[in-house]
Amino acid sequence: MANSSLVLSSLDFDTQKQNFINYLSSQSVFRDYDFEGSNINTLIDVMTYNTYLNAFYLNMIGSEMHLDSAQKMDSVISRAKELNYLPRSNRSSKAVISFTIETTGVTNPMVISKGTVFSGVNSNNSFTFVTDSATSYLSTNTTYSVSNLEIYEGSYVQESYIVDYNIEDQRFILSNPTIDTNSIEIIVQENNANSIYTFASDLFGLSSNSEVYFLQGFESGTYEIVFGDNVFGKNPKSGAVIYANYRITSGSDGNGISAFNLDSDIGDDNGGYAVPNTIEVITPAISGANAEGINSIKFNAPRHFQTQGRCVTQNDYITTILQNFPEVKYVNVFGGEVSNASVEFGTVYIASSTYSGTPLTDNRKKDVESFIDGLTSIGIRTKVIDPEYLSLQLGSTIHVNFNNTASTSTTITSKAIEAVKTYNSNNLQNFNTAFRMSKLEQSINESDDGILSNETTVQMYKSFTPPTTLTFAITCNFENAIESGTIVSSEYVTGGKTYVLTDYIEGIDAGSGKIYQVERSTNLASSSYTEVGTVDYVSGLINIIPLIFFSIGAGLKIYATPVNKDVYCRKNTIIAIDTVAGLNFNVVSN
Repeated sequence: MANSSLVLSSLDFDTQKQNFINYLSSQSVFRDYDFEGSNINTLIDVMTYNTYLNAFYLNMIGSEMHLDSAQKMDSVISRAKELNYLPRSNRSSKAVISFTIETTGVTNPMVISKGTVFSGVNSNNSFTFVTDSATSYLSTNTTYSVSNLEIYEGSYVQESYIVDYNIEDQRFILSNPTIDTNSIEIIVQENNANSIYTFASDLFGLSSNSEVYFLQGFESGTYEIVFGDNVFGKNPKSGAVIYANYRITSGSDGNGISAFNLDSDIGDDNGGYAVPNTIEVITPAISGANAEGINSIKFNAPRHFQTQGRCVTQNDYITTILQNFPEVKYVNVFGGEVSNASVEFGTVYIASSTYSGTPLTDNRKKDVESFIDGLTSIGIRTKVIDPEYLSLQLGSTIHVNFNNTASTSTTITSKAIEAVKTYNSNNLQNFNTAFRMSKLEQSINESDDGILSNETTVQMYKSFTPPTTLTFAITCNFENAIESGTIVSSEYVTGGKTYVLTDYIEGIDAGSGKIYQVERSTNLASSSYTEVGTVDYVSGLINIIPLIFFSIGAGLKIYATPVNKDVYCRKNTIIAIDTVAGLNFNVVSN
């Protein structure tokens, strides 16, 4: 019968040993033993080690059985498999190129085969790019024009398997962990005929004759091919040969390449001679990504299961896009009835930011829209839009008691700036976030023991890049109430004169809701000015009539001071502190 006074559940060695000593001390036969100095101390150590290791082992096993507590990648993949979640593999960088080829003796049409090799170089290394399908081109002479050819970073490999049901639990494992699963092509050779099996993510619409394969995660970051059971999906017969063709890739390392060379001999492939002209890069290499990590799988797997292969709720859209478009960092989804423009019922807006910071290309936006449209309800349209950035500039006076710290003014300023950068990274730079002045001031105060307090102010600005020498209207929506008389733009040139936009002209208008184009001079009151727009101080919306911009330098910025110290963003707007040129800190001794 178990003794309730003996506790064996502790994962701390010293605690477990003391539990043994307490139990033995309570027994009359061991009452006079010296458990610290006698031989029994060694025996207690052995029992404690054994109990401790068993408890630790069982705790590890228990932890690895649950997705939220698992630490090993293989365990996380196994748990995700139960939710029908396929961890994302490496993704190849993709570039779009165009060029012409001068040929002799080439058969019309000219064919660029799948796997045609190109090469490019970036700061990471030299990389190989290949075509993912065969394309043909016609010409009435010896010059062929190749337009908008898509090439992918990586190289193709092939693995083959023989189906043998005499092998118990036969499995078809793709051995290379750097695979791009989007490139997999499965060919089954059966009865002297080849069949191409297509990928299926679920059982919907499958019959016993459906030539499909399923894909699931396996050990060490590899993947396993699974076929149907002749009820949902066809199962290849014993003796069939399975060929798996796929592309292995370096992931995100191949991004950013903007110059390519053709390494394959297209002329030889077409029975003649061919010389390519200079390759024009339409879209540099983008969208490469590394395989999904443990934390990402643990976050996405349950949310993917929640979507059930469709997009209905806001989270459905967000989870689906993040899983299938690895270059996307953050997503916000909102209805057309709350868009910045006119009401568009039945339209779902998708705003996305990328890891590179550059907007999605037009072609990539169409890819997202096409993919999501197949998962939405009938009558729902999707539209991918770029994010807008609301930047913040900070000015802060930091009060310091230097008796409480060994830091100098320079060091304290550096610590405060690092605190701002940390706050910016952890709390902003995403959709639906808010800048909280009290939290930022607290972060600054806690950055050094000598800081007593700080007085921090905030100014907002938005950047615009009007096309030069063209008439351009500006709509600037700060989405926050603005203090009247605080709006001013950066300088720009029109007709050989320098101007700014402002709602304040000394002695004339201190902020009545009008926007003026003012010629820049020492005394604005005596400068020439023209009314060019309006501002709604409550909503933060500024509308400026079409103006001609001849020179705007690095871009036009419009600044304003918010009424409240907290700043909010909505829809497709992202708030970020300008940590490069937007910080002005002053340390004061108290």
